[in-house]
Amino acid sequence: MSNERIGFVGLGMMGLPMARNLVEAGYAVTVFDLNEATVNSAKEFGASSTDSAAETAAQSDIIITMVPDSHHVEAVIIGQNGILEGLKAGSVVIDMSTIDPEMGKKMAKLIEAQGSNFVDAPVTGGVIGAEAGTLSILVGGNAEAFERALPVLNVLGGNVSHMGPVGSGHTTKIANQIIGAAALAGVAEAFVLAKKSGLDMQAFFNAVKDGAGRSWALETLGPKILDGDFSPGFMVKHMQKDLRLADQLAAKTGTSIPISGLIAQLYRSVQASSSDADSQGHQALVQAIELLSNEQARG
Repeated sequence: MSNERIGFVGLGMMGLPMARNLVEAGYAVTVFDLNEATVNSAKEFGASSTDSAAETAAQSDIIITMVPDSHHVEAVIIGQNGILEGLKAGSVVIDMSTIDPEMGKKMAKLIEAQGSNFVDAPVTGGVIGAEAGTLSILVGGNAEAFERALPVLNVLGGNVSHMGPVGSGHTTKIANQIIGAAALAGVAEAFVLAKKSGLDMQAFFNAVKDGAGRSWALETLGPKILDGDFSPGFMVKHMQKDLRLADQLAAKTGTSIPISGLIAQLYRSVQASSSDADSQGHQALVQAIELLSNEQARG
């Protein structure tokens, strides 16, 4: 194993188990997060902590960021007490958030100006994948930076793909989210239709789960929908953010994504349904179809 020292900024639902996996793999990991409880959890499994992203960067050779949105990445890298203030020449910053590719490119230029490298490496696979270390990781960056980051990424994921230069990882993740959202919308419609047509829902699920409609959404989220389980592995607000990024990228490239726009509106209906809807699991999309159909797709 490499003796690279790892800094980890952002200990949310994904980041905390990812940091744990790095500690368990033998890496020295220093963490920073504004949430004291998650920092304490990280210290319990062997990480050390600092009082700022700048201090974390100063103590690390490879710094990982895992935060919700583009402006959060900008803040933790170039904001007050941000990574850039403590970054040593020769370091690598790996952003594993899902953000606007242009923001990643902007961060890369600033980091490269200080003699370090930037890699965008967003992930897919949810909390289950983060905990198990089986995430799919979509990487953008130069070949040298990718090879240096690869041993660390291999701890966190089971499938690491180098997609091209900086920005390619973020772009791949946005396109991936379009696929995931469309598959989930199909599951939601099918479940409500089956239920309203009088089918036994468990029998329906068992019959279709290995057929042509097989997908991660059906296999992983289908049983949760049948149980009425809307606990988050990936939150409604984060899927809505990813669809916003998709809309922005589509506008920039002149791409038509009408299905994604409709799904974003369905999510908006879910978000308007209650004060805590934003924090439900993104399988709550089914609630919009249920409302329109006057039927619940529960087993």
